[in-house]
Parts: sequence; structure tokens; C-alpha cells
Amino acid sequence: MTTEVKTGQWIKVRIVSRPKAAARVKTLMRLANQDLANQKARRRQSKSRPIGEHRRGGRMWKDRPPHLPVFEVKPGNTFKVFASLDVVKDLKSVADSVEVAPA
Repeated sequence: MTTEVKTGQWIKVRIVSRPKAAARVKTLMRLANQDLANQKARRRQSKSRPIGEHRRGGRMWKDRPPHLPVFEVKPGNTFKVFASLDVVKDLKSVADSVEVAPA
């Protein structure tokens, strides 16, 4: 899987199957959030969410709603990520459910 991938290059990751373990799904979500397209969608989404305010203890508090995921871990979805040492290590942990190729 990652034998042809070297650190310091962009790689394309395609999800082949959804992992059964919740920790592996979380790892894939964390990696997908490093994709520049997903980051751009996240910034655009955060600007459209309303921030409410209420008074608590004489001070104003901001109510920030939780963010909605911009990427879904399901077979066929792809994302592009920069291969660093920690990314390669994370990809090895989910190697049975992804395909990796240089971008």
C-alpha cells in the first residue's frame, strides 16, 4: 500500500470499504479533514452558522452550534493529502480499507 508512497508528496486516498472499528473511521475523518477542498468547505460552512449570545453571570456568552461533517466515510469517496510521517503511519493503520496512489 504505502511502499510506493514517499513522504513529501501529495497522495490520493480512495476508500474501498468502511472500517468496522469506530477508531478507524475517526482516523479516516481526521485525514480527510486535511484535504484542502474539505478545509475550504469547512470554512465556508462555519461562516454560515449563526452564533447566538446569552447572558450568564453578568457576562455575554457565545453559543456556537456544532459543525456538520463535510466528508463522509463511505466506499468510493476520495481525498488528497500531503504525505508526512504521521499521515503515512495513520494510513498503515487503515490499510485494509483504503487504496493509496501518488497524486
